[in-house]
Amino acid sequence: MSTRIVWAGLAAALLAVSLPLPAAAQAGQCAPAENTVAKPEPWAQRRLAAERVWPMTKGAGPVAVVDTGVSTAAPALAGAVTGGDGADCAGHGTFLAGLIAARPQPGTEFAGIAPGVGISAFRVTDEPTKVDPRRLAAGIDDAVNSGARVVAVGVLNTVDVPELRAAVEHARARDVVLIAPAAVRQAKQQAFPASAEGVLAVAPVGPDGPTKATLGAQPMLGAPAEQLVGIGPAGPGHRLASGPELAVAFVAGAAALVCGRYPELSARAVVDRLTSTADRPAGQVPNPMIGFGIVDPVAAVNTLDTGARVMAPPKEHLVVPLPPVEDTGPARAALWFVAALAGVGALAGTVSAVVVRGKRRAWRARPAGPPAG
Repeated sequence: MSTRIVWAGLAAALLAVSLPLPAAAQAGQCAPAENTVAKPEPWAQRRLAAERVWPMTKGAGPVAVVDTGVSTAAPALAGAVTGGDGADCAGHGTFLAGLIAARPQPGTEFAGIAPGVGISAFRVTDEPTKVDPRRLAAGIDDAVNSGARVVAVGVLNTVDVPELRAAVEHARARDVVLIAPAAVRQAKQQAFPASAEGVLAVAPVGPDGPTKATLGAQPMLGAPAEQLVGIGPAGPGHRLASGPELAVAFVAGAAALVCGRYPELSARAVVDRLTSTADRPAGQVPNPMIGFGIVDPVAAVNTLDTGARVMAPPKEHLVVPLPPVEDTGPARAALWFVAALAGVGALAGTVSAVVVRGKRRAWRARPAGPPAG
């Protein structure tokens, strides 16, 4: 699986357009600015409804984004980004950072989950599909040393090295919530650092529920990762993206909200709160597709007592790689419906989210401009 970002304007229904690659993208140049504003509230923001807890907390940070860098030229992140050189040629890290912390802007209902937090940028690659595990480890170390309480790893990696294991232990020793994607690109691969003990592994979901992503670690939570609206590295507009690693942003934002509301909590307690208040699927948990359920930032902040600790499944129970999930049509829809009912029954006051449907698209650059007819 790989990220698919649409470098193009948005149609009124927020559907991607299919246009040839622009000359800049073909030549390997940087992603263009975005100027087309998405006015409706995106499905992911509507489902999680994080704005309901903003009167209590807009997050505590900073949140470190370990990715392709974060652009300081993005209006929705103006004044919120520290670290790095303020550039993001690929636009991937900026998109992820916007899902976490984009400030509300006039003329659009899009905003990040935790719009009060700062973002610390740590570039570990210029191309999100090409990651050096040692450089990734160094980026995690730098992020932990920066003082961030939450570290979001926004790239997929399947190579384990001693430096990466040491970076995970460093994060644990410093009481940092380390979040990484559970997805991999091919079967029989293992996700690192997501499969390491102490890392909050996140699986992708779409408007219809869990996706067909290939997983290389047992996820602890699921979060939106398909048909997402987000920001570009420049310009006031928005773009569309799908990619299993983008789910990390919503969990990182929810963790930042919890840290803002309960600053005394340890990293382990933050993870316990997120997993114990998740919108759970039917049947036993952890579920092989979404772990303890889909992250619910409202419940994570509002629940007064989460009860017993929710522990990660023992390592010997992990099944890696996980087999591809077949599209079971009505059965999958029924699972999603039951999960929604379970979330409502457990959390009085939580409103069922309305999700929208859209088409999945392939990762490739698109030109800026109006939608095709």
